[in-house]
Amino acid sequence: MLDVSRDKVPSMATLRRIVDLLKVFNYNQFQLYTEHTFSYSKHETVWRNASPMTPAEVRELDAYCRMNDIELVPNQNSFGHMERWLVHPEYNRLAAMPNGGAITPWGTVKKDPTTLDPANPESLEFLSGLYDELLPNFTSRLFNVGCDETFEIKDPEAYLGFLLKVCDLVRERGFRPMFWGDIILKHPELVDRLPKDLVALDWGYEGNHPFMDETERFRKAGLDFYVCPGTSSWNSLAGRVENMRENMAVAEASITSSPFMMASNCSPVM
Repeated sequence: MLDVSRDKVPSMATLRRIVDLLKVFNYNQFQLYTEHTFSYSKHETVWRNASPMTPAEVRELDAYCRMNDIELVPNQNSFGHMERWLVHPEYNRLAAMPNGGAITPWGTVKKDPTTLDPANPESLEFLSGLYDELLPNFTSRLFNVGCDETFEIKDPEAYLGFLLKVCDLVRERGFRPMFWGDIILKHPELVDRLPKDLVALDWGYEGNHPFMDETERFRKAGLDFYVCPGTSSWNSLAGRVENMRENMAVAEASITSSPFMMASNCSPVM
């Protein structure tokens, strides 16, 4: 997974080179982490200055991936990480905290609103329109809806309820939902209530991340899951290589005793 929303959006030539490299290393899946960098026809306000990918470019990349035996999986964050939408007046009504101010687990404060309001019916209508435009450009039947770091949502039932409704939208369009597992793992009593067709994505970026304990919760619930260590290349000139190696090692150790899927979360060096 390559972040194309919080750094420069790669050109098509660069994306093809990345696919060529993934082929050499026998990767079988590629995702472009997206917040606001797809040119949705009704939402130019959000992507106007973001060098977005067009539907035609996505279809071209999808075909190039298939030629190289790689599945290009659609990815659109759909709950948290929506500040690039919610700061604009026409979308601010969809925010759980329209004036911002959410406190993160690291003690920082988000000055802008970041999370959709799960109690507002318009939030689902908004996502439904995005999915109708985005998903027809992909041949994969998986779809990563994100839903991580929903800092404004304190009620776990509200989080779970909205996640399940988002996943319903995904199924209605013939896709299997994938989601980031960080929030649900904070409320292990809810894990057993997740539908068994969901694919949980267990991310953690430090060398001592507890992948073993977290993946065991998904195993016991009968869920398919990926472990998603990071490349530790963000906010860095040359990357934190030792941390990356440790992070990938503990992720691999958590799944070597059973069938698994392992992914890497990447971001261009800043």
